[in-house]
Amino acid sequence: MVAGLKGSGRSKSKRERGRGKKAPSAPPAGEPDMQSRWAILGLLCLSLLLQSVIFAPVDIWPAAFICLLPWFIVIGASGNATVVYVTSYLLGLAFFLINVRWLAVCTPPGWIAMSMYLAVYYPLVACPVRHAVRRRRIPLAFVAPVVWVGSEMCRAVVISGFPWFFMGHSQYRVLTLIQISDLVGAYGVSFLVVAVNGTIADLILNRLRGRWSAGYRGVRGLRAGVAFAVVLVLFTCIYGQIQLRRDTSSPGPVIAVLQEDFPNFTDPERDRQQPSDADRARAYATLFDRIARDGHQPDLFLLPESPWWMALNPELRQIDPQDPTVERYLRLLSANSRASYDMLQEQVAATGAYVVTGGFTVIPTPYAVRAADLKHNSAYVFAPGGALPKRYDKVHCVYFGEVVPFRYGRLRFVYLWLDPLMPFHQEGYEYSLTPGTEFKAFSMTPRRDPGRTYRFGVPICYEDVMPYVSRRFVTDPESGLKHVDFLLNISNDGWFVHSNELPQHLAICAFRAVENRVGIARAVNTGISGFIDADGRIHDLVEVDGVARGEGVRGYSVAAIDVDRRHSVYSCIGDVFAIACAVLGLLTYVDYVAVRALTARRSGDEREGAA
Repeated sequence: MVAGLKGSGRSKSKRERGRGKKAPSAPPAGEPDMQSRWAILGLLCLSLLLQSVIFAPVDIWPAAFICLLPWFIVIGASGNATVVYVTSYLLGLAFFLINVRWLAVCTPPGWIAMSMYLAVYYPLVACPVRHAVRRRRIPLAFVAPVVWVGSEMCRAVVISGFPWFFMGHSQYRVLTLIQISDLVGAYGVSFLVVAVNGTIADLILNRLRGRWSAGYRGVRGLRAGVAFAVVLVLFTCIYGQIQLRRDTSSPGPVIAVLQEDFPNFTDPERDRQQPSDADRARAYATLFDRIARDGHQPDLFLLPESPWWMALNPELRQIDPQDPTVERYLRLLSANSRASYDMLQEQVAATGAYVVTGGFTVIPTPYAVRAADLKHNSAYVFAPGGALPKRYDKVHCVYFGEVVPFRYGRLRFVYLWLDPLMPFHQEGYEYSLTPGTEFKAFSMTPRRDPGRTYRFGVPICYEDVMPYVSRRFVTDPESGLKHVDFLLNISNDGWFVHSNELPQHLAICAFRAVENRVGIARAVNTGISGFIDADGRIHDLVEVDGVARGEGVRGYSVAAIDVDRRHSVYSCIGDVFAIACAVLGLLTYVDYVAVRALTARRSGDEREGAA
């Protein structure tokens, strides 16, 4: 690697001056220039390998603190900006193609398109970081975590958001380190990890670059970066241990999470080979019976998102299956949904417990111009007493998986072009869901403590990976107070069969528990179902022979959910820290553009003067 570094000069050759051509872009005086393509390739391959083993299910979490180090060396040592940006994009593309390959099970074109889009964030990080390091002489320990966290924030919100593979997610099993999430979210853990990477890179680059400049950024800058990282690590560890030792939680209602193993496929032929909705309903009824036979008396039964195809809203159940004026699929769905509704009400009456399940809401709108019906992805809460179930409609629908954008408005022509490209599209059928408008909280009274009322929210599927969604469930927007005691996540990860998506989804959900100091129970089709305490501890997973993921892993788990009385700083202020990092990263990029423009102007003036 040292052999690949060469000192830089500013003078043009006589031949270049004679031809009147501009010399190749050179790094600032005293900066090295890594010209060996093999050295760059080797470093980026090492970074790719390390980044790919830090996340679930491999979980080599210590490697996270050096996984960006080789890439940072390329950014700081290469004098060719084009090489840095192109190779950074290729690094990002390779990372996402490898690590998001579980998406190919559902949609191969979507897997490639998403990987190509997400890879853009790597050169977007490399550009301001390289500018700050090589032109502004700012240590990587300071600039790298700011820009990286800013990019994570953008990834979490742009195009509906994909907050997956945050650097902090690699630490979900290290409870001491993730406790700072209740201050600044999972972004804070990412900031810590990247700051350590940047500090080590500073030390290595200063050692390698000693022959080009006295200390590269100067001894003071280097020491400041090291001190910054050390203080971050010490604060995180001390704060984490303090929070883990606090006695703020107590056992809440006893919850049974039910899990079946029904993979889903977008290919109609493979989907027809799967068990029917009636078979799926009978499988869950069998789980209800097993729980009773095993002597458990939970206060609440939790089923996954869409355990089978059913729409439980009264508008659909009241449709006459013999009415020829109603579309055939609505009449069939109505008959199936009424049977499902009766079965769930019978379970509530027999057990005296609450039942929370995923389902659909289908509201016919025969006189509407743009849509024949409105569909919601919903959570239904059945309470003892036989009353109509209460409902929450999913607010954050996943683009291209649950909703195609531009369905309404002036850009509807774009929607009409996109909709046929989607895997669920059928001729004349619009599968797009309608987002809900309110993050609802429900109440329950456990049978063991009839004088106590608990409140809970039900984030559906990927809503538990969106930081802002769980926060909105937990914190009352009007009073600013904590108004739920725990969260129930219902998901259907059967679209990704038994891939790495399952443990990664679970790991991300653990951060929502710590950020908002709430216990979480998860019921997930194909897994991984179980419980997460308010400190992020994962326990009581649905397992078969000690394995929580794979074909045939089905069953149930019963445990008391953790109830924590703390109302976290993060729940109050949200993503202020991440937004600040995004703003600072943007300012760094603006500074880069301004410096480039000023340099180009001066070069033009010099050429005019020479002429």
